[in-house]
Amino acid sequence: MAEFFDLLLSRYTFLTTIEKMLLRDVCGNAQTLMELDNTDISRIIGRRPLIRSWSKEKAQSEAEKAGEILGGGRIKCLFFHEPDYPAQLGAIYDPPFLLYYRGSLPDWNRPLAAVVGTRLATGIGIDAAFELGFEFGLNDIRVVSGLALGIDSAAHSGNTAAGEGSVAVLGCGADRIYPASNRGVAQALLENGGLILSEYPPAAEVRRFNFPERNRIISGLSRAVVVVEAPGKSGALITADFALEQGRDLFVHTAALRSPGNRSRVERLMFDGAPLINKAEDVLSEWGISAQRIGGTIAEQEAAMSVKEAGNLLADNMYKELNGYYIKFNGNYIRRACYESSYSINS
Repeated sequence: MAEFFDLLLSRYTFLTTIEKMLLRDVCGNAQTLMELDNTDISRIIGRRPLIRSWSKEKAQSEAEKAGEILGGGRIKCLFFHEPDYPAQLGAIYDPPFLLYYRGSLPDWNRPLAAVVGTRLATGIGIDAAFELGFEFGLNDIRVVSGLALGIDSAAHSGNTAAGEGSVAVLGCGADRIYPASNRGVAQALLENGGLILSEYPPAAEVRRFNFPERNRIISGLSRAVVVVEAPGKSGALITADFALEQGRDLFVHTAALRSPGNRSRVERLMFDGAPLINKAEDVLSEWGISAQRIGGTIAEQEAAMSVKEAGNLLADNMYKELNGYYIKFNGNYIRRACYESSYSINS
């Protein structure tokens, strides 16, 4: 079980992670920390923090409640100072002091790719997100997204269909699934060795201002961020801004240009230097990962077989789906053996 001292520090929500680490070094234990008043804290961190609706008693109660839940073993946590904490996330501005999680921690030394977009996705965008997640998964690349409806859930589903465990970053407690309709997606990624994580304590409810904070973690964990669709005030644009700020690779999928309401926003990202891509292979080549494309959607094959009787075509596709050669998503068949790849990254 996590140390109470660290759980208590995590509830000093008006402090940055670096300031929490400083208090951790100075105090050494929870009792000493609780004895500090606001003046003491200001003197130690070198600034006067803005404290609203916060009290030691509330922080202690929240830390005790989190400790009880962690003691059950269903939810685990990872602190900033621990060796398993992802180094790339720790290097961003104001990284999370701790991460609550369910599932399996990945090898953080391997690159992850964020696939993000609007909840109100078009069919074009959903197909593109699923194919990206699937193609990344076939090359042993985990997808990071927010488990929202639309683009997020399609990307997670594609990654899982390829046999890879994606990473879902929540804007609520890791013991909750939001929206509830995505419980099946969440269960599938966990069963496939994936990870659900959050910086918010167990039982924390969804709040609007949590999502921009969540988005900095999505980009912070990832080597690249791919924006599939981002109309209006989409949170994907916030993630894209974080990617630029954090020095991550930023890409725009061509689906965004084909979707109504996206073009002006996407062109702004392209003006900022984000390349336009059409498939995961475009991202992999930027990373120095060689991948030979040998499959993909079956649209070309269906066109070539259109002279056959419709019944024969349907039977052939169903046979290949049942025997694992194809998967079907949103009415489209996709070859399962989409890539043969050799893994090497140019550092």
